[in-house]
Amino acid sequence: MKKKIFSLLLLLMTITDCYALADTKMFDTEHLKVNNEVAKKTPTNIVLTSNVLNTVIEYNVIEIQFAEDFSTKTAKIGDKVGFLIKDGLKTQEGTCILPDGSQIEAEVVKIEKPKSFNRSGKVTLCFDKVILPDGRKIDLSAKLYSQKEFLSRGKLNALGKGLGTTLGAGAIATGAGCGIGVAAGAVIIGGFAIGLPVGIAVGALAGLCTPGLHYKAKSGDPLLIQLTDNLNINK
Repeated sequence: MKKKIFSLLLLLMTITDCYALADTKMFDTEHLKVNNEVAKKTPTNIVLTSNVLNTVIEYNVIEIQFAEDFSTKTAKIGDKVGFLIKDGLKTQEGTCILPDGSQIEAEVVKIEKPKSFNRSGKVTLCFDKVILPDGRKIDLSAKLYSQKEFLSRGKLNALGKGLGTTLGAGAIATGAGCGIGVAAGAVIIGGFAIGLPVGIAVGALAGLCTPGLHYKAKSGDPLLIQLTDNLNINK
């Protein structure tokens, strides 16, 4: 119910803008076609269509994909990052909003390299252009559909990295732990029982003290963005 009320309010707020932009009072209300998972998350899916203009209203969520591999290890501020809109953008009613082959362009505006204590790298992107297959560019205002304004590897990824890359150190520490057990008068089995937890703990601690992970994505990896203003496409 809340979602329907929110969508209705957005529709009423957008109607006036569409009159001015399209210079016509003839428009239809349609609904953006998205997969079921995205449909559960998006606060609205309203699209206004007329004979001269299509408007995907603010707060719609769009699924995009990285057009090529990306990593904060090699990226620089000011770099352009391309994203694909798989199969284009359509409404449930069948109207083509953006044709297949359309792309989203973003600019890298901030990069934070990995830091000690497993703090992973971060990258902030500004999504500002739609590029049509014929080369035309349309202004876009969108952000990551996330509570965070940046992309970063998760804490579980960083923890896995810490444990994985310190396996050797952990093994050495385990051996040292066995030595401690023997020195304390324990049998070898007892020493191993003491040494293994010590080794793992030391290995994990060493992992936490190392730098975190760079953010990286492969071509085709999905991403959700949310419009922060109406997206207007002239026909």
